[in-house]
Amino acid sequence: MFQFAHDDRTAGLYTITVSQFALVFMLSAVAVAVPALGREFGASASQLGLVESGYISAVAMLLFPVTRLSDKIGRGATFAAGMALFTVMSVILPVCHTINQFIVLRVFQGGGGAMMVSTGLAIIADLYPGAGRARAMGIAGAGVYLGLSAGPWLGGLIVTHFGWRWIFYGGAIPCAVGFLLTLKTLPVRPALARGVRFDFGGALFIALGMILLSQGGSHLDGTAGVVMLACGVFFLLCFVFWEGRAKAPLLSLALFSGNPAFSLGSAAQFISYAAIYGITFLLSLYLQVAQGMTASEAGFILMVQPVMQVILSVISGKWCERWSPHLVATAGMGVATVGLGAAIFLGAAPSLLFTAVILALCGAGSAMFATANMAVIMGAVNRENYGVASAVVAAMRTTGMTVSLVFISGVFAVIIGPVALTPDNAGVFITAMKLAFIALTVFSALGVLMSAKGRLETRREAAGGGKGPDAGN
Repeated sequence: MFQFAHDDRTAGLYTITVSQFALVFMLSAVAVAVPALGREFGASASQLGLVESGYISAVAMLLFPVTRLSDKIGRGATFAAGMALFTVMSVILPVCHTINQFIVLRVFQGGGGAMMVSTGLAIIADLYPGAGRARAMGIAGAGVYLGLSAGPWLGGLIVTHFGWRWIFYGGAIPCAVGFLLTLKTLPVRPALARGVRFDFGGALFIALGMILLSQGGSHLDGTAGVVMLACGVFFLLCFVFWEGRAKAPLLSLALFSGNPAFSLGSAAQFISYAAIYGITFLLSLYLQVAQGMTASEAGFILMVQPVMQVILSVISGKWCERWSPHLVATAGMGVATVGLGAAIFLGAAPSLLFTAVILALCGAGSAMFATANMAVIMGAVNRENYGVASAVVAAMRTTGMTVSLVFISGVFAVIIGPVALTPDNAGVFITAMKLAFIALTVFSALGVLMSAKGRLETRREAAGGGKGPDAGN
């Protein structure tokens, strides 16, 4: 655990915020560049899904192993190594000549991202152990959403005027700045800890599960895809079974036992990202393929969602200090569900105002939920469990993102098939998009119920005298 003076912890907070901005800027900009990648490489719709899901699944499968690595060498050292790897991959990715090369290198970039996201929240929790934690989480969230805001707009301009490769060349600059700030403000010298054991069995099961899950979704139009998807689910279940019996598990399932705020909050975290994350990917394709917009025009519209996320992430942090974080989280999930439901009615006729309203609702709702739910989860564990809790939060988020993109890739594979996505098959794409939004809306509504149940269970536990460590947050 770090010990920081006030000025030092402020510097550490803003260092992590800058690095989170650099990380998600690259993600949101690539989402806008996906149609251009598809045109250059002749990629199918399901392959384009792998551009994002390959990265996210790599993050998800490495989160818990990397968390154990941070216990061994230190969180600061792990965070710095992740930033370095992410920056190097950002420079190498533009030299790819095929879509398969690109997907493989994105997986390696995801490894760097895993090292960053698995330690960032834990470092903030160490810096702000009590009062001010929710507001600090909100500031870090604002960095994320600023990156999301700049990504679609700047990414669209870059793709339109310079080509998709310059997204990576340009994105490497804030990544490098974040790395230098990390070296300056965080303790990055490795400090080897004795007696930390590594769970190789758990690492193998989660790696196999996430790889097969992402690959299976993109090949769901054939028997091989169905088999890979089923095997992926099987290995993930093996991971849960193994962790319950391992001597030094990557994930301590004891955190979930008798702790409804943590377990239900984690489940709601997964559902939220599984339901909402794919909207940017879907609407980027919708605006460019079905509506004929340029990347810069589409990026300008897509910017509505992250702008709302920036605004609401800071405001909702203050709301969590006035009202119950459970209440704020449930309300946010409800607003996002309304936005997803509205997206079902998008059609071939252009309606930019309607699209902007959908993005605004999803952005506002997801920001309210994310900030409040992080406060709920981190407030439900003791300080010595911050590292594992941080990894759980990140794992639920990235696993939800993976499932969202795998699901969308599966819908594309079944409805559109293994053909290049062009304006000629825009009608089939809109059909697939509508089906995806129907399922995502239903799933998001389940998240509203899960979040509401978490509040009821926590109030019942508090009434019985079983408050968690930070139940007052």
